[in-house]
Amino acid sequence: MMVGISSTDGGGDGMEFNDLIIFKTVAQEGSISKAAKELGYVQPNVTERIKKLEQELGTPLFARTNKGISLLPAGETLMAYADKIMNLIDEAKSEIKRTGAITRIGATQSILAGYLSSRIKGNIKDYQLFMDNSERLRELLRLQKIDVALTYADDFEPEFQCIHTSKIKMGLWKAKDYVVSDFSNEVFFVSHDTQCPHRNRTLRFIREQNISEKQLQYVDSYTVIQDFVSSGLGLAFLPMQEEERLEIVEGVPCEELAIYFYMKRNSNKMNLDFF
Repeated sequence: MMVGISSTDGGGDGMEFNDLIIFKTVAQEGSISKAAKELGYVQPNVTERIKKLEQELGTPLFARTNKGISLLPAGETLMAYADKIMNLIDEAKSEIKRTGAITRIGATQSILAGYLSSRIKGNIKDYQLFMDNSERLRELLRLQKIDVALTYADDFEPEFQCIHTSKIKMGLWKAKDYVVSDFSNEVFFVSHDTQCPHRNRTLRFIREQNISEKQLQYVDSYTVIQDFVSSGLGLAFLPMQEEERLEIVEGVPCEELAIYFYMKRNSNKMNLDFF
């Protein structure tokens, strides 16, 4: 036996999403005239849509009195489903917007090169990348010029929320097969960024080893530092990585670093599938 659903008004018009909006507004306002004003419709149109909706469902939805209108049991049932349908449509719109949008990610140099780049290679078209120091990333996030900031800093203001934390390891690197005989004779590459944990680890290391700060060479480029180290020109504390030209200096413990993911509080969920 075939079962079908048909309209009882003979007009052939099925229930539309806009009918549910009208129905819900009438129920909330308790008045067809108030609902018409709220929706920007003329009252006869609202009355006609409610009438057709009741005809299609085969039952009255509202009790009409001199004081206004109120939902009947059938109307309360429809209201529950109308809320579910509208919520699902809102979710669908948000998901379509989220999956179709490009996520703007800001990160420090070392996080971008040593952590982020390898994780987004497969779907790089989904992201737009910005590179800067932690202070500047904070400002870009505040101005909503980026959607999420990846940083080593854990002191962002309350207007931001930390949505994720990841861990990477940092070690002292040298060129492959390069022999380190005396740290005091080595050049140590660091950046000028005072918030860079690799720079701060280097400063702590040379103090522990009684090495002069004259051995420091300032280079504000992660890739250039990596290239200099791989060429045997010096040493540097860098994130752990797969790099054929480099190897860890034995005897110097590796340390764990936390990477914090910040967004503006109450921001929409972004495409961060690389977590």
